[in-house]
Amino acid sequence: MPSFLIAMALLATPDFPGAIQQQLGLAAPPACTICHATDAGGAGTVVKPFGVYLRSRGLQPFDETSLHNALLADIAEKHSSNSSGVSDIDALRAGEDPNAPGGDTGPTPAYGCSSVGSANLLALLAIAAWVCSRASLGGRLRIHEDGLSHAKRSRKAAFGRSG
Repeated sequence: MPSFLIAMALLATPDFPGAIQQQLGLAAPPACTICHATDAGGAGTVVKPFGVYLRSRGLQPFDETSLHNALLADIAEKHSSNSSGVSDIDALRAGEDPNAPGGDTGPTPAYGCSSVGSANLLALLAIAAWVCSRASLGGRLRIHEDGLSHAKRSRKAAFGRSG
């Protein structure tokens, strides 16, 4: 596909957060993560209850009219994606995540290695300290092409052993 057609398709992609902001009269557009797994969005990433609910009410990708109609259905049904009793629309108007327990903004989910916590940070700091200490030794630990360190090569040469 020629690059200018791809660029045109990207320009034609609707701004769902902006459309939600406009339709509901929000102070700011909601985060993409009210529907998607990440802020990057994209096909196959609508996994949050609010997004799944809107899709069940006819929301189609790249179709702002279907978004408008799905939001109207949500308003009429007073749906609560988190079963808190606070409707999705009321949560959004309050600046809250409609998926979060109790309708609050909730903690930002963490994914990947950085989500494990401080234990990994301590391990990373320990490794960094070890690397720095090795570097401060003037690079004495050298691995040669045969896979032996300089120390092992010296022992092998001095004692005539293979190890």
